[in-house]
Amino acid sequence: MRGWKRTALIVGSCALIVAMVVVWLAVDLGTADGVASVVGASVGVVGLVFALIGGAGQQPSSFRVTRTGKNSVRRGGKSNTGITRTGPGGGPVQASATDTGDSEADGDGSGANSGIQLN
Repeated sequence: MRGWKRTALIVGSCALIVAMVVVWLAVDLGTADGVASVVGASVGVVGLVFALIGGAGQQPSSFRVTRTGKNSVRRGGKSNTGITRTGPGGGPVQASATDTGDSEADGDGSGANSGIQLN
C-alpha cells in the first residue's frame, strides 16, 4: 500500500482512536461500550468488503537477467542459465532479459534457455 491510500488509512485510524477516547471520556462506560462495539463491527465489515473486492492487489513479480553464459543441451536434457519460475505464479510478472548468451538444444525433447522461463 502506497501513496494516498496509506496516508488515508493512517489519518482515518488516528481519527477513530481520538473519537473513541472522546466518547469514553464524555459518556458513561456502558454507552462507550456500545459505541465501541458498533465501530468495531463497522470496521470489520469494511475490511471484509475491501478484501473481497481485492483492494490491496497483488504486487508484480520482478525478474531481471543480464549477461548469461552460453547454454548447450543434448539428448533430451534441459538447461537454463537464467531464471526459471515454475508452479502457480498466477500474478502479474515484470521480466527483462538483456545481453544473454547463446542457447542451443540438440535432440528431441531438449530445451535450452539463457533468459527467463515462466512455466
